[in-house]
Amino acid sequence: MADGLNVMPGAILSALTVSGFGVKLRAVSKALEESEIRSLVKLLDEENPESLSFVRREILSLGKKVLPYLDEVQGMELSKPQLAENARQIASHLRFSDLKREFRAWAAKSSPDLEDGAFLVARFAYPGLDPAPYQHWLDEVAAATAEQMPSEFESFEAFQRLNGQLFHKLGFVGNETNYYDPDNSYLNRVIDSRRGIPVSLSVLYLLLCRRLRLRAYGVGAPGHFLVGFKEGKSACFVDTFHRGAFLDFDEARRLIVRAGYEFRPEYLAPGSARGILLRMVRNLISIYQNSGSANAGRLSELAEILLLKRPLPSTGQPDGL
Repeated sequence: MADGLNVMPGAILSALTVSGFGVKLRAVSKALEESEIRSLVKLLDEENPESLSFVRREILSLGKKVLPYLDEVQGMELSKPQLAENARQIASHLRFSDLKREFRAWAAKSSPDLEDGAFLVARFAYPGLDPAPYQHWLDEVAAATAEQMPSEFESFEAFQRLNGQLFHKLGFVGNETNYYDPDNSYLNRVIDSRRGIPVSLSVLYLLLCRRLRLRAYGVGAPGHFLVGFKEGKSACFVDTFHRGAFLDFDEARRLIVRAGYEFRPEYLAPGSARGILLRMVRNLISIYQNSGSANAGRLSELAEILLLKRPLPSTGQPDGL
C-alpha cells in the first residue's frame, strides 16, 4: 500500500475498501485543494494495478495544474523510484498533450510564424523553455548588426554584414563533430552552443533577417538547407552551415547534385514556415529512430499535424546524409 493512505483526504476518495482483489477506490466530483492534490500524487507508488490505474486517471483529469506536484516527486527517484517514474510518465504525457494542442493551433493559421514554430519544436525536448531571453538575444544581435549598416546599401552588402556578425564575431558554425546530436535542431540549444545543422542555423539567420528587414527565405534543398535572397534579378544563396558562404544558382544546383539528387528547379524555390518546421521535425524523427528512442513516435504525431495542413515530399533522411 502506498504511503499516505492513512491521511487520505475525503475530497479525493469517497470509499476505500479492501477485498481479495486489493484496494478499490471511488472518486467524488469535487475540486481538490493543494494538499489534496499532493496527497493524490503520492499515491502513484500504489502497488495494486487497479488502484494505480484509478489514481492515474484522476491525476490526468486535473490537467496542467497538477504538473508542479508531479515535478515535486520526480526528485524522489532514490527513495521512491516507482513513484518518481510514474510521476515522470504522467507529467510527460500532460506536457506533450499541451504541446500538440499548440502545434494544432499554430498549423491551423493561414500564415504561421516561423519563430513561434521553432520554439514550439524546442519545447518538445525542453518543455519548460521560456523563449523570451532568446528573443531578446535575437533583438540585440540584430541591433548590433544594424549599427554596422551604412545608410544606403545594396542587399548583398547587408547580408555580408550579417554574416560577419553571426559567423565571424559570434562564431556560429555547423556542428560537423556531433552532427546528429538532437540539440542541433533545437533553437535554444543552437543559440547556447553556437552550433547547429543547416536548417536550424538557417532558421536563426531568417529570424535575424526579419528583424533587419532583409528579404530572405528558406530553401529546402534536399540534403542541405539554404537561405535565399534576390540580388537584382538573380537568386543568391547563403550556406549557413559553412559560415555563411555565398552561392549563386549554379553553385547551389551543383551542391544538390553532389548530394546525390537529380536537380529540379523547385528545390531552390522559397519554402513556407510550415515546410521549414516539418523539415526540422523530420530530421529529429530520423535521428531518434536511429538511436532507438521513443521520441521518434511522438515527433511523428507532430509531423502528422503539420501534414494535415499541407503535405510535403520527404527524402526520409536528415540533412547531410
